[in-house]
Amino acid sequence: MYGTIITVGKIAANAISNPLAWLGGFLIGVITYLVQPGAAFFALWIVVACDLVSRLITESASHGGFIRAIREGHIQSDKACKGTMMKITAYFFMCVIANQSLQIFPWVSAAELFSNIVYSILFFVEVLSIAENFMEAGVEEFSWIKKFARKKLIDTCENDTYNYGNYSDYGGDNNEQSDIGDKPPV
Repeated sequence: MYGTIITVGKIAANAISNPLAWLGGFLIGVITYLVQPGAAFFALWIVVACDLVSRLITESASHGGFIRAIREGHIQSDKACKGTMMKITAYFFMCVIANQSLQIFPWVSAAELFSNIVYSILFFVEVLSIAENFMEAGVEEFSWIKKFARKKLIDTCENDTYNYGNYSDYGGDNNEQSDIGDKPPV
C-alpha cells in the first residue's frame, strides 16, 4: 500500500512539473467546454471510426488483402490522412456549433433540436458511407441500410420548400412566394 502511494505521488509530481501535461490538461478542458460530450457526440465518433475501418476493409477486400493494398498504393497513408484530418476537423467544428447553440438560442428546446439535427445529419452521412463501403466490398446485404440512410438525408437536407419546387405542392399559394431572390443586389 505504501509503495502504491509513493508511485502515485511520483507520477503526480512529474505531471505537475511537466509543461506538456499542463498544456494537455488545458486543451482537454477547452475541448470539453466547447463540445460538452454526451451520448450523441460519442456515438458520432464511434460511427466515424467504423467508417474509417470499413474503408480499410473495403480496400483490403478489393485488392487481395491489407498488405497487398498498401504495397500497390491503394491505401495511401498521406492521402488518407489528409482526407481523414479534414473530415475530423469539419465534424469537430460542427459538434462545437451544435453545442454552442445552447448559448445562442433563447429556448433550450430550440437549441436541442438544432443539435439533434446536426448530429443526425452527420450520423446518417457516416452510416451511408459505411453501407457504400461494404457494398463496394461485395456485401449486398447493406443495400437496405444505404437506401434508408439516403432517404433520411434527402428528407432532412434536400426538401427545402423555400428554394425548390412549387409552393402549391406544400399547401401554399404561389403568390406567397418570397421575392427576395428576384431583387437585384444593392
